[in-house]
Amino acid sequence: MMGAGSLGEAERGVSGPRKNRVTVNIMDEEYTIRADADPEYMKLLAKVVDERVRAALSANPRLARSRAAILACLSFADDLEKLKARYEELMRMVEEAR
Repeated sequence: MMGAGSLGEAERGVSGPRKNRVTVNIMDEEYTIRADADPEYMKLLAKVVDERVRAALSANPRLARSRAAILACLSFADDLEKLKARYEELMRMVEEAR
């Protein structure tokens, strides 16, 4: 994904899209992420992940960090599936209104 003012592949002399690189902190561990997304957006995502894992640990302090991470993933997956269902419902309503 290239934003306004970004150099094209040929101009940069590379074969793939430019990746932004950012270091984030999740559960007191640093991770370096390379992605097309804006670095501030990646930091926001890391903050949300950190909060969700910490919430799982807060609910059960004896939980292993890896299990807390899995519970956070399940929570995100649940959110995603509910949003997909809501989106489909809204799209049906739009189609019916036409």
